[in-house]
Amino acid sequence: MGIFDRLRQKKATVPKAAEEDTKIQKELDKVAAVKKAEQTKTQKAAKKNTVGQANETVELKVAAGGPAGEAYRVLLTPHVSEKAAESTTVGTYVFDVPVTVNKIEIRHAVEALYKVDVEQVRVIRGYGKKIRRGRLSGERARWKKALVTLKRGQKIDLYEGV
Repeated sequence: MGIFDRLRQKKATVPKAAEEDTKIQKELDKVAAVKKAEQTKTQKAAKKNTVGQANETVELKVAAGGPAGEAYRVLLTPHVSEKAAESTTVGTYVFDVPVTVNKIEIRHAVEALYKVDVEQVRVIRGYGKKIRRGRLSGERARWKKALVTLKRGQKIDLYEGV
């Protein structure tokens, strides 16, 4: 009879555990519903604001993400080298950027992050070399640098502590 008592006890505890699981699931559903509502609000606002020129839509995307918006995704790091530091005297600053971004995104990111006016953006792309280590072959990572020229009289303090 001891076996039957154990089975009865397990059956009695299983519904309590199932009730706790349903409570937890309901709380998770509430959180997911709130997040989904926030996403739909931002999507509706973006659709409403994207009517107009292409330049305005990029500015609205940057403004939607906070004071700097997507700038931290676009500008990875300032490129630190002697040549880059020397080019700051002329008003040209060098940044490492992802391979997927374009000149317009770079321009808006610099303007949003550093509050300056960009005059010109030039881009240098590097393709990864093919390398071999015995039988194994591979490729180095691709890279991209952006040379950003500011309007006269404006500057960014990038290399101050370097």
